[in-house]
Amino acid sequence: MQTNQKYKIIDRDMIKFIAIIPMSIGHFVDFYCGVSASLRNSLILFLLAQASLIASPIFFYFIAEGFRHTHSVKKYASRLFIFAVITQIPYCLMCNGTLVLSGMYTYLNVFFTLFLGLISLVVCESNLNLWAKIALVVILDAVTYLLKIQWLIFGIPIILILYYFKDRPTLRFSLFTLCSVGSLLITTLPAASLYYSKGLTEYFNLCIVGSVIDLCFLIAGYFIVTLFYNGEKGKNPAFTKWFFYIFYPAHLFLIYIVKTVAGKY
Repeated sequence: MQTNQKYKIIDRDMIKFIAIIPMSIGHFVDFYCGVSASLRNSLILFLLAQASLIASPIFFYFIAEGFRHTHSVKKYASRLFIFAVITQIPYCLMCNGTLVLSGMYTYLNVFFTLFLGLISLVVCESNLNLWAKIALVVILDAVTYLLKIQWLIFGIPIILILYYFKDRPTLRFSLFTLCSVGSLLITTLPAASLYYSKGLTEYFNLCIVGSVIDLCFLIAGYFIVTLFYNGEKGKNPAFTKWFFYIFYPAHLFLIYIVKTVAGKY
């Protein structure tokens, strides 16, 4: 799977703009419409909601790229952590209408995943011996599961895969797909198993079809960034850097406001 250079025509900032459009629409549809956006009730709403998954591999990829090119890993990590803490407020409000964490499938937002992914890269590129590196990365990955951070145990491996296998695209894609399937299994398998055991064939089939659709969106995001990214930052990197940091918590807070006004809580 060799990447054709003629397709590398989109800079970093434009790809991120491409990513946040389906992400924003998907989050709004998912959290505003709720069960109405399920595959059983509306295929169109379901597709709009799940299209937000396109953004995940794109932003994972740019964590790997950011680590490779940043002038200060310390400042980069600090920004991610600060915005992870900031984002947690609108994330909880959007999900629950309060700052209480109960009742949420994942308790901590994806900025924490990005932060821990960056820290894992720092560990892997440190002067520690191999077993110490492995142990620390396993601990960091366990933290994502124990604290119920978005993407659970699969976010960090994907970021590492995108960083270390940049020059081996076939293997990189295979490992990315494997982790994506694992992530989907860990979220859908409990429900699918329950439906199967109770003979609810329709619901079981919907779980399987929904997971396949989710995987297609993840792969679409993967190919958008790996095929079309040209290695350039964009025309206004200083502005867009802060724009993307601010946009994520801002759009979650906006969804919370709309849901509050509409009486959805």
